[in-house]
Amino acid sequence: MAAHEVPLSAASLSWIEHLVGTERVAQVRSGVRAASERLDGRTVWHISDNPVRGGVAELLRGNLPYLAGGGVLTRWATLDAPPEFRQFTKELYYALCGVAPPAPGTGGSAPGTGTGTGADIERGRRLYERVCKEYAARLTAAVDRNSVVVLHDHQTAGLIPHLREHGCTVLWRAHIGAALRPELAAPAWEFLGRYLPSAHRHIASYAGVLPSPLAGAGSHIVPPSIDPLSPKNLSLQPGIDPSRLLVAAGLVQDSAAAVPGTHAFSDLLLRHPVLIVRDGGPVPAQAPLVTQVSRWDRVKDIPGVIRGFAEHVDPAFGAHLLLVGPNTTGDRQAQQVFEECREVRSALGSRRDRVHLVQVPTDNPAEHALTINAIQRRSTVLVQKSLAEGFGLTVSEAAWKGRPVIAAPVGGIRQQIEHGTTGLLLSGPRDLPGFGQALNSLLEDRSYAEELGRNGRERVLRHYLTDSSVLNFAGVLSAAAQS
Repeated sequence: MAAHEVPLSAASLSWIEHLVGTERVAQVRSGVRAASERLDGRTVWHISDNPVRGGVAELLRGNLPYLAGGGVLTRWATLDAPPEFRQFTKELYYALCGVAPPAPGTGGSAPGTGTGTGADIERGRRLYERVCKEYAARLTAAVDRNSVVVLHDHQTAGLIPHLREHGCTVLWRAHIGAALRPELAAPAWEFLGRYLPSAHRHIASYAGVLPSPLAGAGSHIVPPSIDPLSPKNLSLQPGIDPSRLLVAAGLVQDSAAAVPGTHAFSDLLLRHPVLIVRDGGPVPAQAPLVTQVSRWDRVKDIPGVIRGFAEHVDPAFGAHLLLVGPNTTGDRQAQQVFEECREVRSALGSRRDRVHLVQVPTDNPAEHALTINAIQRRSTVLVQKSLAEGFGLTVSEAAWKGRPVIAAPVGGIRQQIEHGTTGLLLSGPRDLPGFGQALNSLLEDRSYAEELGRNGRERVLRHYLTDSSVLNFAGVLSAAAQS
């Protein structure tokens, strides 16, 4: 087909049995088998924005092989959209998050507060519908009329009427979260309202995301999950020091540490460290490390993280801040955010030496993921001070590695963290003094930080590993098969 189809291979649930136990694996197998039987040979297509960047791609890459391995005929294709479509849908995304783009004249360092997004969004409808119509024509040429099609996020909503008319059973899954400011999100939901009611079923990551007309009968809650066997989350074998791996990548200073020799992990880890783009030198070898891993996206409030760290974290702890995201090649908006973050860092004067901005290459997904894995394991505290989130699985990724997490109480983060037990929640996403106070408390009391890390890992094990979301989604497919 003319679309970009992502190769999928089947995976056996027995691979994760040593982590989740025989009883849980048996339950998931039963659920997937039931879905396969009810589908009776119908193919389930997943359509998403792209195959590499972002949480949706990671979720599909982690979950779909287990559904395929359980007998559900599964295929995955991604949009082939022009840059102007991606720019418009990024604006739509900001609106759905309830975070406006920077107001004119602000210099772009922080999201603006303008509310005139409705007319701007509406002006993009002709472009949006043209691209969706063209893609739907290519898609329907390859997709059987009897198929179940799962469309992911706002980029794909315009496909719903075309695929329903084709005869498919259409499910739309929202990976975004409840808006920071609902009045900013309302025009975006109104824009999507022309397409969403045509879907047979709607899926959200937690309650309260979907507008009330879509949240009734036929809607489902499916929390996402992390894949514990992916390069980003798998355990580094005993004796593999993440600091040593990061020395090889040039991210951590350690003149005494030998570069790792031939090993599966070191062979994968950034064979070309020179491709890293950064502002700031390597992190000192023994420095406590505070890290946020996220896209270069205004919703992640990276400038706010920089200011909160520089202004409110006691320098006596010697901590350094590492802000890590994917490379921005080909993504003009992400590069703009990165440059804005560089400006904020530069304005810190001598304090900027404790702040590091790093772009990690994504051309080799496994290499990129393993680098993030090593960075998270080397970190003392992981933070996610977003203004809005869909589910925010970087929280579970960090907790799975036994690291304490400080995060804003937005989106699905509130489901993942039990405040004071499995992590720390701020009073609000813009609470910079509270952010600094929380960091100071964990840098000072390492035993408490370790306790939060242990408890956080246990919570992820119980609720947010692959088997949980595969089982929940199998239930959705069973229901959809009867639509």
